[in-house]
Amino acid sequence: MTVTAEMLDAHPGDLGAAERRALAECIDRCLDCVQACTACADACLAEDRVTELRRCVRTDLDCADICDATARVLSRHTGYGADVTRDVLAACAAACAACAAECEGHAGTHEHCAVCAEACRRCERACRDLLTALG
Repeated sequence: MTVTAEMLDAHPGDLGAAERRALAECIDRCLDCVQACTACADACLAEDRVTELRRCVRTDLDCADICDATARVLSRHTGYGADVTRDVLAACAAACAACAAECEGHAGTHEHCAVCAEACRRCERACRDLLTALG
């Protein structure tokens, strides 16, 4: 059980079992994506041909910021705002799709981009799954 799942289980509000699982998965995938995108941007900056990776660095950092904000918004349940949550999830899924596409373009040359692309795709799926669960 992750810390995220433990915190959701400890929350006094009724979050619903199915939504709770999707919520925990999405928060964890967002946080994984923050780490992967931040590390990928740093690894891109360490590459010899960094100028070719400028767009990748920017996309990585934007995605990391959006995933971080999404995880934080999803971790708050008091005074819950469904419309804001849906909009944040949609934005996060879009940012992850864009970052994954950018990193996939470099994945054959840079392993860190391959790892990042996979983390982004997992986060994108988790955001879309939670959107579905929320209805």
